[in-house]
Amino acid sequence: MVTSTVPYSRPLHNLEYSGEHAPSTPPSLVEEACSALERIGCDLKKPAKSIVFRQGESADFIYFIQSGALRLDYQLEDGRNLVLDFLWPGRVLGIVENDVYAWSAIALVDVHLKRLRRSAVQTLAQNYPGITDLLLKQKTASLMAAKNHIILMSHPTATSKLIGFLLDYSKQPEYFNQATQVLTLVMSRKDIADYLGMTFETTSRIFKYLETKNYIKKINHRQIQLNTRMLLDP
Repeated sequence: MVTSTVPYSRPLHNLEYSGEHAPSTPPSLVEEACSALERIGCDLKKPAKSIVFRQGESADFIYFIQSGALRLDYQLEDGRNLVLDFLWPGRVLGIVENDVYAWSAIALVDVHLKRLRRSAVQTLAQNYPGITDLLLKQKTASLMAAKNHIILMSHPTATSKLIGFLLDYSKQPEYFNQATQVLTLVMSRKDIADYLGMTFETTSRIFKYLETKNYIKKINHRQIQLNTRMLLDP
């Protein structure tokens, strides 16, 4: 049994609703702000495994994910790599406090981005107050994602960490089929291990354990079927 993933695309006008909080800006101003951003943005398509930007590069652009998925990496001084987050359609990246990107962004699959020059967005925001509110909500979404990551890392066992990750990941409609309960893993086992702060060997062993105990069923190297009831009550 193999399920195909239908490309999931979110237009720029859905930027407002990608955070976890209800919009405070009137809908008319949201529409104006999104239309203004649409006019100054350009479409950018990047193939899987390509780099959108590197840690330490000048942060000249802001990117809105319209389809696909990205991985955020942070390289430590000793050369070790940390996976900070996985980003989905509707999220914005490149909103920085300084003039350089604090991490790298890598395409997990083919991605369709809207690229906007940061200086142009800042100038446009002077005439469209809704833009500032939209970007603030994206910062809030990033903070919520970081909080959820911390909570996930606080799970007492490696098994509960991986189960929590799979359940959280299954909330992404573009990669989880509710009818069949099939989850498409766009990231590698190593990516998952780095995100959860575990070794590749431990992560692989837990995947095998979950499969043996019927928590999950392997469809192929990229797809697994979840037994959600068992995962929610391990």
